[in-house]
Amino acid sequence: MQWPPQSSDLNPIEKLWDEFDRQVRDKCTESEKQLWTMLKTIWGEIKKETLQKLIAKLPRLVQAVISQRGGHIDGKKI
Repeated sequence: MQWPPQSSDLNPIEKLWDEFDRQVRDKCTESEKQLWTMLKTIWGEIKKETLQKLIAKLPRLVQAVISQRGGHIDGKKI
């Protein structure tokens, strides 16, 4: 796949981190130990389908960036 030279970050792991961050922010912890337990739990609950969707979306994101000539795209609308 040809990578656009002036693209925003199109790395699927970044999209996964965004999802992970949203889930973490929805929960409260009272200690560092609770935080680590929660992080491990959330990470372990990531479904294979979630990863497959992120990867499957990548060609559409790249095409959108190419169409915008490296300009801004709204990845949520793709």
